[in-house]
Amino acid sequence: MSSENTHWTSRELLNWMRDRFEDSGVDSPRVVAETLLAESFGCTRLDLHMHPDRPASADDRNRLREYVRRILSGEPLHYVTGQARFWHGSFSVRPCTQIPQPCTELLVSHTLGLLSSRGQKAGHGRKAVDSLPTHDHAAEATVPAKSGSPSSQTSAFLPDDLSRNGPTVSPPDSDVSIKILELGVGSGAVIVSLLQSLPSAVGVAVDVDDECLLLARENANAHSVGDRITLQIHDVKHPFVGAFDVVVGNLPYIPDHEWPHLIDPGVLGFTPEKALRGGDDGLSIIRPAVRWVGGCMRQDGIFGLEHATCSSDAVRELLEQSGFSSVETLVDEDGLERATFGLWSGESKAREC
Repeated sequence: MSSENTHWTSRELLNWMRDRFEDSGVDSPRVVAETLLAESFGCTRLDLHMHPDRPASADDRNRLREYVRRILSGEPLHYVTGQARFWHGSFSVRPCTQIPQPCTELLVSHTLGLLSSRGQKAGHGRKAVDSLPTHDHAAEATVPAKSGSPSSQTSAFLPDDLSRNGPTVSPPDSDVSIKILELGVGSGAVIVSLLQSLPSAVGVAVDVDDECLLLARENANAHSVGDRITLQIHDVKHPFVGAFDVVVGNLPYIPDHEWPHLIDPGVLGFTPEKALRGGDDGLSIIRPAVRWVGGCMRQDGIFGLEHATCSSDAVRELLEQSGFSSVETLVDEDGLERATFGLWSGESKAREC
């Protein structure tokens, strides 16, 4: 971008960035160029095509130079723009945690599906939104891959405080307030999306990182659910006291045998290891969490975990050994086993997980 040309237009800037990105081997160079220019102009990508001769100010060009430098250094696009699409909204993201991914939408879509089948009123229907702005269409991503046992008849979710009161069974009531716990909240995309879809629900989310809790609070407030969520520092290797209808988690799960050679260089260089690595078999954090989580759930409560594809058999076994029924694994849009769900039976089993 020569400083001699003081009248750069949208079209010229897009062509310049696209050529730079193509020469450097950046994935989806046109999409990245459009996203950066839209961010710099404070408009949508559609606006860029509607006004191809829009002039860029000196400030616009300076911002773009910095954006391009960061992209060429390998920094992920969403960290550069500070935003990522997830479910039905846009979420702030920072390198304190991983960028929300399409596969993680399984935790939202399947939970809402299970709640709807019980008569719970749930807005925002099933939708898998790619976190990269490459795709604008919805993708179906909740195809069951394996199931441990037939689905059991489940009771309705009932209001209660966060003590360990016993379950009360009654007919389904779509106006009932349910309680959600997220383990490892990160950006907050999962629990915020659930709370948006369940207007009467309240949530608690935990993480070991203060910066993640601040980011999650920012996203909760931005999506108008901040008054329905409590955020706390907590290590999920240790029990959390409560009585929840839904518990979901996207905990660090990359096994040692996949690190670092199978990890995207941008992720490897900019996302903290502690947000990604799950130890020798990918279950160093998942395993202890599964051991105690039933103790903070109500009868027939829903438990969903994202995990590595290679860990799906082990995760199903962990849930079944720990007292969960109707255990099933879901595949993501790439056909990979990526999330496992179970219903809390109310009976802890002796287990060596």
